Amino acid sequence: MKHSVISPAILYWGTPVVVISSLNEDGSSNLAPMSSAWWLGHSCMLGLDSESKTTGNILRTGQCVLNLVDHTQAPVINRLAGTTGTDPVSASKRSRDYRFVYDKWAVANLT
Repeated sequence: MKHSVISPAILYWGTPVVVISSLNEDGSSNLAPMSSAWWLGHSCMLGLDSESKTTGNILRTGQCVLNLVDHTQAPVINRLAGTTGTDPVSASKRSRDYRFVYDKWAVANLT
């Protein structure tokens, strides 16, 4: 497993993994796994990369779907990890070996 040093160096508490689905400009959907989602009352807080396709989609449409997954879906998360819906791949994500994938549903083997 690859580890990254974060700045500022703070303690990061992982939270349950969610798969976020959002709508791309062409009407197709994007999937992204994340572990920075937590709830305060009736509000969900999301920790998103400012350069991600998911962030752009949410800012553009104001919508996303959070899909809560359990341990049996670990293979799905692993297939999505390291993929991005942004083409070209940003320098930041390239340095972490991300690759562009248009159809993440197919990569994740989901329907």
